[in-house]
Amino acid sequence: MRRNNEDLDREIEGIILEISAAENTAEFTQLYQDTSDELRRLLVRKMGNKEEAEEIAQDAYLKLCRLKHNRDIGNLRSYLFNMAVRLAINVLRKREADGRQDYLQPAEEDGPSAYKILLDELKAETIKDALTHLSEKTRYIFLLHRFEGLSYSAIAKRLTISDSSVEDHINRALDKIMLATAEFRRMEGQGYGH
Repeated sequence: MRRNNEDLDREIEGIILEISAAENTAEFTQLYQDTSDELRRLLVRKMGNKEEAEEIAQDAYLKLCRLKHNRDIGNLRSYLFNMAVRLAINVLRKREADGRQDYLQPAEEDGPSAYKILLDELKAETIKDALTHLSEKTRYIFLLHRFEGLSYSAIAKRLTISDSSVEDHINRALDKIMLATAEFRRMEGQGYGH
């Protein structure tokens, strides 16, 4: 009986998705075509379960449809992926609370849990996504500083700009990362320091 209700719920959600998408047809259709395979692959890779990944992807699109109808969302792709990550985190959190880690258990008893490992991977994906949405110059300056270890003055000299301009670019990048990873910090109780 429960399975029939779930099937009915999925069918109803599909109809709502179709109706909502019809209202934003061109934009939503393009978003779906551009992102559906990539989002599903990401979720399957992170969740380790194709059915859960499919459900999360469908839920994310459905929720986005509902939100898009009521709000003006700037970057739909980023919003969709962040929403899917949050939904995946909720599933992982529930999986960990239920003790359902079975095939995802780490080899060492004292090692991090599967939940923590997947959470870290999702956080890294979110940071990468945030970096791709920076301007080319801001991303370049941030990467020079964080990954090449160059000082503000060395970057300023290399790009013939002021130290304060370098600082502004780095702060913009950090602000974008902070915004993108807010959910993870709340869950971990940690900050992402400047």
